[in-house]
Amino acid sequence: MSDFEKDKLTEQESKEAANTEPESEEISDEEPYMNETDPGAEANPEAQLNEEAVSEPKEDEQAGSESDPKVNEDAKSEPDILDDLEFISHESVRDKSKMAEGSEIRDEMLSKKKTKRRSVDAEAAKKEKVQKIARKNLHIIVIVVVVIIVLLALLGWGLRQRAAKLEAQNLEQPVSSQEYETDAHEQINELIADYYACYAEGNVENILQYAYPMSDSEKSYIQMYSAYVENYENIVCYTKTGEDESAYIVSASFEVKFDGVDTAAPGMDFFYVRINDDGSAYIDNTYSPFNLLYQEYTLDQTIVQLIQTYEASEDVIALQAGVQTSYEQALEQDEALRTLVEGTLADAVSAWQTEYETAQQQKTEDATQQVEEETAAEEQAEAEAAAEAEAQTDAAETTETENKAWVYVTDTVNIRQEPNESSAVLASATAGSQIRQLAVTSDGWTKVKTGEIVGYIKTEYISADAAAVSSTSLTEGSTIRLTASVNIRSSMSESSERIGLAYAGESVTVVTSYSEGWTKVTWNGQTGYIRTDVLAGM
Repeated sequence: MSDFEKDKLTEQESKEAANTEPESEEISDEEPYMNETDPGAEANPEAQLNEEAVSEPKEDEQAGSESDPKVNEDAKSEPDILDDLEFISHESVRDKSKMAEGSEIRDEMLSKKKTKRRSVDAEAAKKEKVQKIARKNLHIIVIVVVVIIVLLALLGWGLRQRAAKLEAQNLEQPVSSQEYETDAHEQINELIADYYACYAEGNVENILQYAYPMSDSEKSYIQMYSAYVENYENIVCYTKTGEDESAYIVSASFEVKFDGVDTAAPGMDFFYVRINDDGSAYIDNTYSPFNLLYQEYTLDQTIVQLIQTYEASEDVIALQAGVQTSYEQALEQDEALRTLVEGTLADAVSAWQTEYETAQQQKTEDATQQVEEETAAEEQAEAEAAAEAEAQTDAAETTETENKAWVYVTDTVNIRQEPNESSAVLASATAGSQIRQLAVTSDGWTKVKTGEIVGYIKTEYISADAAAVSSTSLTEGSTIRLTASVNIRSSMSESSERIGLAYAGESVTVVTSYSEGWTKVTWNGQTGYIRTDVLAGM
């Protein structure tokens, strides 16, 4: 067979191989490449004729090879004749050269496609092999997965058991020997973070969701302090078990960022946290640093002692020392922070402290006065009740004899409604005053009349002789030192406005006494009225 026929045969085989490729593989790139490599293929009818002439014997050869061996041998001898007829022109030789060149390029492309196909087939075979192995060893894989899950579960259980054991040990150990935990309780971490968020905003209403009880004084302090705060950050909670398993002692370290200052200031606060029955946490603000200082709420001394022991623990002292060192370093690094903390903020706290102490002093004075007034009212009520009971007893035994005359009062004395000392006082008669006597009683009382008032005066203070009048009466300008606290009124009536309360030990000056039973006095630069019977008994 000639070289030309071999090339044609190779080309024909390449085409048949391309036609047998799966439809999924792209072959459209081969034909255009043929056209670009041999643009004169269609334009040269002679070349096409030669291709047909060569391909016909090939088909006969294939047919003969299948039917008769002898025919096949004859077919092999025909290419020698065709070979002599082929090279009839220079142009045919050129076309043969072009076709051979195109055949080599197609062979290369076909080789690449076959290589790619082999690679895909190899990957598919590998994947199938892996799946086969997996199906075959599925029970082993399941066992391994179950073992891993069990090991993870046991690990988690062990960690929980260790935490529970550590907590139980903490309950049994005194606070001083417990090891503090760092951010170990998520609910406590969230509680403290929420508390500081409200604190920085000065939102004292929302802060009560997390810390209670809280006095008005502490609320005012928070609002004053928060005016300088931007936020709290880098909060870390160190916890130890409190009085029982539902309570924790917490030291919270933080960095507070002040408005207008670049450097945050490290700090540390103390909290006593309790756990509700539903598992939620809250800050028992009874033991806040504020209330521990001012004690506006009653403290349980057992818990106070527990807190003191906690703060004296070596590890807690070390924590506080570390925060203090960081705080001092921050002041050294930022002069603006030092100016704010040691100047502006310190002055604001001092002003608040002064205001607080003044308010507390006024509150104490008001409470003392209220107690004294209530005590005096109770004593007076008790005395009046006893006098009334005595009067009722005396009234049943007393006889009264009419005896009209003009008499003199020897000392300032009360005129009572009934002939007994517990009876209501209607008025008072001053020493030396002349009044009308109406009758005398068997138990030492004289019935008298002054103006429109009719009442009783003890007979021992009545005399028909003007010379018997006592010289110790309330005279104008005399000073009387009070032996008991007494109300000073704006007019001669117990229902009139009270000017003030004169305490025992103070002095009043007599202006004048009236028959209505009141004496005008001066006290602390003011003028008012005191019941004459009360003043006379001092």
